[in-house]
Amino acid sequence: MPSPRHLTTLAAASLALAMPHSGWCATKTATFTVQATVISDCSIISAPNINFGNVGVMAANLDITSTLTVSCTPGTTYTLSLDGGSASGSTVANRLMAQGANTLQYQLYSDSGRTQVWGMTPGTDTTGGTGTGSNSVYTIYARMPPQSTPPVGVYTSTVTATISY
Repeated sequence: MPSPRHLTTLAAASLALAMPHSGWCATKTATFTVQATVISDCSIISAPNINFGNVGVMAANLDITSTLTVSCTPGTTYTLSLDGGSASGSTVANRLMAQGANTLQYQLYSDSGRTQVWGMTPGTDTTGGTGTGSNSVYTIYARMPPQSTPPVGVYTSTVTATISY
C-alpha cells in the first residue's frame, strides 16, 4: 500500500493533470481571404490532322471532315482562324500541299456546303462564338478539287489554327 506521502503526491499530480495548463487555456482567431480571379481565356483543345488518304487520278471532288475543339471561359467571345498553310505559295484563297516543287490543291471550309472558305479575316472568313466553360466542337470541311494529277509522293502542308479572344 502506498504511503500517505505518495498518495498526496499522486493526488496533486492528478489534480494538475485535470486542470487546464495556463499556456493552453486561451485561444485567439484570425480570418484570411482566399481569392482567385477568373480571366477571359481560351484554349485549342485539339486540332486533328486532315488526311485525304491515297489518291490517284483526281477527276472529282474528294471531301472529308475533321473537327477542331476549343474551350473558353464563360462569356468570352472568340474567333477561330486558319492560315493558308506552310507550302510555298499557299494562301487562304489557294491552299496547297507540297512535295518538293510539286503541289496539290485543297481547300478548308467552315460550312457543310463548302461555300465559305475558312480563313483569317475576322468578320469575313473566320468563325467563333462565346465561351461556356465547356468544349465547343467545330467541323472543318476539307475538299481536294479535280486537278491535274501531280507526280507520285506524299504531299503535306501545316495549317495553323488560331483562337483570338
